[in-house]
Amino acid sequence: MKNFNLAMTVLAFAALMPLQVMAGESDVCKSCHNGSMAPSVDTLKSRYKTADELVAAAMKVTNPMMKAIQADEAKLKAAAAEIVK
Repeated sequence: MKNFNLAMTVLAFAALMPLQVMAGESDVCKSCHNGSMAPSVDTLKSRYKTADELVAAAMKVTNPMMKAIQADEAKLKAAAAEIVK
């Protein structure tokens, strides 16, 4: 019975893994950029016309919650490109 439970748990994780792979880069942004904690993604789309403008603005932010995002500029650029498209 223990082996069956272990096998079912492993199978469930394996089945859910593709969902994480399909998530976009900007999905990380949406958790905070929901309009209450930070400007919504729609506001960012209207405020910044290019990904480079959005990245430059994100790099200037002094909020400590952005430090982790600012450390990985490649990921930030990918998320910005997804947001402004």
